[in-house]
Amino acid sequence: MSAADASGRLQPRELHVAVTPRYRIMWLLNRAIVRLLFELRVSGLEHLPGAPFQLVANHHNGFDPMLVTAAAPLAPRITWFGPKEADFSRGFKNRVMAFFGGVIPYNPDKTTLTSAVRAVRRVFDADGVLGIFAEGRIGFRETELLEFEDGAAAFAVSSGVPVVPCAIVGSTDLWFRKRILVRFGAPIETTGVRGREARTELDARIRQGVSVLLPDREPRLPRRRPLALLTNLLNGAADIERRRTTGRT
Repeated sequence: MSAADASGRLQPRELHVAVTPRYRIMWLLNRAIVRLLFELRVSGLEHLPGAPFQLVANHHNGFDPMLVTAAAPLAPRITWFGPKEADFSRGFKNRVMAFFGGVIPYNPDKTTLTSAVRAVRRVFDADGVLGIFAEGRIGFRETELLEFEDGAAAFAVSSGVPVVPCAIVGSTDLWFRKRILVRFGAPIETTGVRGREARTELDARIRQGVSVLLPDREPRLPRRRPLALLTNLLNGAADIERRRTTGRT
């Protein structure tokens, strides 16, 4: 369970960064489900450095954490930094992620930033991997990135760990046996980054590192898309409404 501080706000639960039997079962089930539903292609695994490091990925769909976890090795274990709007006490996907200890929730109204930073440091100190979707919310174009949230690399810089760019290609619109690409780029070092200008330059390099892994043109959607309901199966109500208002159905 999460503990409360003096202000009554919750602190992230203790994290298990080691590959526990519970996590091994989750990883195996997740990989089996993902590879059953989709045709998963992975490239760039040779770029992954020794842990600890931080993954910075683009974000198209609620399936994205599952896709990256299925593409990555069992070890080192990935812990995801949860988006501010997520409530990990609700929803099947969120409850599963919280049960297996694979997420650091952060909600400014419920969680202290200090405790979240401490939880991230525990991940790095235990030779774990932190995964973060730097855009902060789902985007609907495969060729573009939304603006990164401030401090996308702040956690990595504070601990001096490298950042690995990651691109998920094909998860904006999903259907059964859709081909999904997960690409890992070359790691970007963060040691020696000091000051606002250096951090801004680092954020730009990370954004560029993700951008070069994206496709050059938007994919054409085929007429036949079996089980197209997979597109919004794990998306929240707000993201589904944003899809509708942007004309993507």
